[in-house]
Amino acid sequence: GVALAGDLGGLRPLPDVDGQRLRKRCGDELLRLYFTQWLSDDGLFLDLRSQHFAVDGQALVFAPNGLWVRLRPAFREGMADIYRGFYSGDEATLERALLATGMLRPGLSAAARDELLGLLRQHFGISQSRQRFAIDSSKTSFDELFEFFLAHDYKLHSDFVWVGFYLITLYLTLEEGGQAHDVRALCEDVLEPA
Repeated sequence: GVALAGDLGGLRPLPDVDGQRLRKRCGDELLRLYFTQWLSDDGLFLDLRSQHFAVDGQALVFAPNGLWVRLRPAFREGMADIYRGFYSGDEATLERALLATGMLRPGLSAAARDELLGLLRQHFGISQSRQRFAIDSSKTSFDELFEFFLAHDYKLHSDFVWVGFYLITLYLTLEEGGQAHDVRALCEDVLEPA
């Protein structure tokens, strides 16, 4: 797991970590933290940039800053279910979750629904068990999703802004690490219903 700390003084900053195995393990732990926070009713630490992490021996240490938010419970639970539905291939769970978060609107045409699902699949990269992270491709994917929402006259809740920031900081740190991660396995490990 990830250890929490008030500060990272005296520890090796995450950006300075060398060795592919340790960088991969740190990236895996970061992804576990990312998914675990979707389960927390107490809120999420949003800023996952690498300067908030260090390594103590083999352990990843996180010193969160004050950027924290409590999302609406139905939205937060919906986000966890979106990941569950995507990575398990459970279309019914996915559809319920997309409706719960407001990403899928009742009354959307079948063509628009298929377009949205295609954009989300592209964004989540679900076909890959060895996913590498690149902020440029995730930015393109975000832009395409928001263009879809604008084209279909969506009114998105501010929770989406927070989630966007959360995802961007995750991608930035994972891109710095430069390793491939089995995101599906990590997601399923953390988010599998008990």
